[in-house]
Amino acid sequence: MYESSWVYDELSNVAIKDKRLVNRLIKTAVKLAEHPHCSIPEACGKWAEAKGTYRLLNNPKLSPEAVIMSHRQQTIRRMKGHKIVLDIQDTTSLDYADHPCTEGLGLYSTSEDSKGILLHTSLAVSVTGVSFGLLSQKFWTRDPEERGKKHNRHKSDTKDKESQRWLDSLDSSLKDIPSDIKVVTVCDREADIYDFFNKAVSEGKDLLIRVAQNRKIEEEHKYLIPQIESSSIAGETIVNIPRNIKNKRPSREARLSIKFCPVTIKPPKNRKDAKALSSLQLYAILAEEINPPEGVEPVYWLLLTTLPIETAEDAIEKIAWYTQRWKIERFHYILKTGCQVEELQLETFERLKNAIAIYSVIAWRLLWLTYEARENPDAPCDTVLQEHEWNSLYCMVNKTPIPPKTPPNLKEAVLLIAKLGGFLARKSDGEPGVVVLWRGMQRLNDISQLWLITHPSP
Repeated sequence: MYESSWVYDELSNVAIKDKRLVNRLIKTAVKLAEHPHCSIPEACGKWAEAKGTYRLLNNPKLSPEAVIMSHRQQTIRRMKGHKIVLDIQDTTSLDYADHPCTEGLGLYSTSEDSKGILLHTSLAVSVTGVSFGLLSQKFWTRDPEERGKKHNRHKSDTKDKESQRWLDSLDSSLKDIPSDIKVVTVCDREADIYDFFNKAVSEGKDLLIRVAQNRKIEEEHKYLIPQIESSSIAGETIVNIPRNIKNKRPSREARLSIKFCPVTIKPPKNRKDAKALSSLQLYAILAEEINPPEGVEPVYWLLLTTLPIETAEDAIEKIAWYTQRWKIERFHYILKTGCQVEELQLETFERLKNAIAIYSVIAWRLLWLTYEARENPDAPCDTVLQEHEWNSLYCMVNKTPIPPKTPPNLKEAVLLIAKLGGFLARKSDGEPGVVVLWRGMQRLNDISQLWLITHPSP
């Protein structure tokens, strides 16, 4: 029954020998994907189905690693044919302070009330912004007993610190990637860690990281920021700054001046193993906004990369890659707001991890649909939607009982889905975003099921 579903493609290769359990996993994921914003009982529709889902999440044979690894196989398949792929890493917190009965939770911040989970995700994205899928995920919590204790953070490497997640994720993300695909790991300022750069340089891996520290260098100005700021302007570029939902700021364009130069980063001196550490040959890029709007914080991006930057075009290309980093933020936004994972009421940390892994695959699908339509607008929509889905979608929005003989293209289909979700499609509205799309997909699931009832196969 579910072989035609995209869920089957993503999860049918899960490493579980029990075929009944695999079928239950796929069936559950289909139900949750049809109503991602609903609670588990609401999404399942019947108590018997909900009980089956709870038993699945509690089954020791199921693990979040198994779920993500099955999906990862499809992620790598979608990456093939692309010479360069961006591996975007980021960490988010999941708040379960309102679920005091859930066992195994810890802290996710320095506050004693921050009960929840920390989640680190690696997302594979094309250089133009289409998401291929997840490459790895890691869950952890902080021990409340360790809160407030001082640690010798600067006198050792990352092995016993949370920052080790960046290095571990670099390994797990790149494992078994075909050698003809160049993967560039893109991260924000939290990943500005000497050990992260050192690992990448020593292993021949590529990083593009936004700088958080004014690092010591071997060049004339002794520190990174004055060195790059003293460089001459090499060119200009225009980038799109996405809408800031938290601060209620609309999307906008920003014109940036570009500077770049090679730099030699010195190892940190306050480490026990400082004498054994090497200086690192990297490249710095500075993008500063020209004439920013009044009242808006101007763009100031200082990037470090292992990739050679020899021309203005090289620097502009890397800045364009860095702007794709927002895709991981959109993914986490969909996971928390669209899939409502912080509302899950499950008894243990282990069950929560299993549920979040399943919802992560669902959240990726919503993210992929949003940007695939922008990248490949003329592709037929039957690559995404089943026949009864695009038939019912077309007839519902256009108020006609007769669907077209051929499916609409992907751009038109996504626009129709967005209209179901409340998108007005005015000239000033731009492209539909993930919020209206997940609302539209929820309505489409109900409409298409009714279509199957009223249009039985001959």
